[in-house]
Amino acid sequence: MKLSLLLRIYIFILIQLFWSSMLQANTLDEIVIDNPQNEDVFFIRSSQVKVFVEKGSNEVDIQEILKDSTIQFQPLKSESIFITDQSIKEFWVKIQLNGNVFTHDRWIFEIPDSHIGEVQAYIHIVGDTLLKVEKAGYQHRFHTRNYKHKNIIFPMDQVNLRKGDKVEVYLRYDTPFQNVLFYKISKAKAFIRYSNTEYLMLGLNYGILVCLIVTSILLFLTIKDKFLLFLILFLLGSICIGLSEDNLASEYLFNNYPGFNYILLKFSATISMISIVLMATQFLEIRKENLKVYSAIIGISLLNAFYFLTFKTLNDSIWKLPTFLIPFLIILGYIFTERNQKKQQVKYFLLGYLIILTGLVFQVLRSYGIFVSANILIVYSYNIGLLLTGLFMTLSQTERYKILKEEKDKAQQELIKDLKIREKVIEDKVEERTEKIKSQNLIIENKNKELEWVNDELNQQRLKIQELNKQLKIENEKLHEDVEHLETARVLMQEVTFEEFEGMFPTDESCYNYLEEIKWKEGFQCKKCGHDDYATGTGHNARRCKKCNYNESVTSGTLFHRLHFPIKKAFYMVFIVYAKKGEISSTKLAEVLEMRQNTCWKFSKKINESMLRKKEELGSEEALRKQGWEALIIT
Repeated sequence: MKLSLLLRIYIFILIQLFWSSMLQANTLDEIVIDNPQNEDVFFIRSSQVKVFVEKGSNEVDIQEILKDSTIQFQPLKSESIFITDQSIKEFWVKIQLNGNVFTHDRWIFEIPDSHIGEVQAYIHIVGDTLLKVEKAGYQHRFHTRNYKHKNIIFPMDQVNLRKGDKVEVYLRYDTPFQNVLFYKISKAKAFIRYSNTEYLMLGLNYGILVCLIVTSILLFLTIKDKFLLFLILFLLGSICIGLSEDNLASEYLFNNYPGFNYILLKFSATISMISIVLMATQFLEIRKENLKVYSAIIGISLLNAFYFLTFKTLNDSIWKLPTFLIPFLIILGYIFTERNQKKQQVKYFLLGYLIILTGLVFQVLRSYGIFVSANILIVYSYNIGLLLTGLFMTLSQTERYKILKEEKDKAQQELIKDLKIREKVIEDKVEERTEKIKSQNLIIENKNKELEWVNDELNQQRLKIQELNKQLKIENEKLHEDVEHLETARVLMQEVTFEEFEGMFPTDESCYNYLEEIKWKEGFQCKKCGHDDYATGTGHNARRCKKCNYNESVTSGTLFHRLHFPIKKAFYMVFIVYAKKGEISSTKLAEVLEMRQNTCWKFSKKINESMLRKKEELGSEEALRKQGWEALIIT
């Protein structure tokens, strides 16, 4: 699917969600509490809610509210759900209900807004009973609640209601948050059914997130990709945000430490923001491809986090930062420009990113009060987005791992095919040389037969035969040397055993001779004085400068300097690590060479470091492969 088509689909879905939420917000006032026998849940919104804001530092108690005629509750100015002004901390909410509603079944009053510093709830029967039913919020230990539910609830049948009674519910807020004045009244059976379903769905949500974390950890242990670390951090941040938004953290994690609610609320969103940015930039390789864009994204994100964590209070929302969405929009623009031009597959990643971006947009709009809706998809849009994002991000990395594996398998098949071709070439050359030897031997036999019959020309032909034998000897030596070189090339192109490798380097002395040939193939030059005349030095194949008497070991300046185990095993280890491109464990090396695993690990690390340096010096791995494993010896 093309990126431009995905963008159009995303914008269409965003408009539909916004439009449906606005339609629902415009029809909230139409809900009226009647026919309790036929309805299980009623929503109390703006048309049933009145507010009185306390002025000054004197706290108004419930008795003053009931007796003081000067206290006037005002209807909400907003036609939809009301969000209190940031400067308002203490205020009262009054909801007047008809007692006829509660004469059937048992009813539960519910405050879904979990971000409340403190709320005190009272039920008043006009002209009769006043009952304080609940006191809860972030400032109280969870276990002190009368009803242990993530939302604040209390039953409406704690007083004897008679037909025709007028019931008033008073709620006193003392909270640093901007609160949504949205309430529900449910039949007990409906509330229990809804509550069980809600806890089950939340449990599934966190269970899936935990499973995604475990999957990402196992995948990271396999492919060692930093993107997975950021994905794990994002999933952990998602769980923390969910626990904060759902108020489950105060119920299950720290119900005796209410102050932790504010800390979790403040830091979880910041961690999630940083992890999303790091995850996206790592997956899209923005730092490698466009350093300026990467610097802008990281810079703005860190400034946002620094400003929020330093200057904002614990109850402030990071979503309300004016620059919050800028890094995410830059990343989105990068996907639809740079990545689209390069035709790279980011399907699953894009789906996950668009989902989380949608949730972030709704969170920002809600924090500014642009629109607030009770639509379940809008309320839980960010939670749903976190879950779907984690799923799609995990799928994107799984798909990426699959592609890398296929490319690796294809490269291995090509390498095997190339090795077979080279082996065939070597065999053909060996066969050609063998035929030449047979031909030359036949000539010699014919010459010997001629010499038997021509004794009188023996003296004349003797010099010619000596010359011919001398030339044949030179050719045989050259042929033997070529065969050895061909066998060496064949060994270097396939995995061999240590016994086969010993055929090339049977003793430590042969290794030192080979090392001497490589190190001083262009002649000896003293490291201290630069003199080129030398004598035999102290130690294996060492050379001593005749001018300054500096003794230079043959292993000095090579991989084998200060070696503490047989050099022929070190030779074989260099060959194996080079042939395996560094992808062999020290445990396997220890098993093959019958050595200690720690020794193999240290020396193989030294070999890998030499391979990296040579790749940088030569410009590519292919250039290193052309030179062969002996290029690693001289450091």
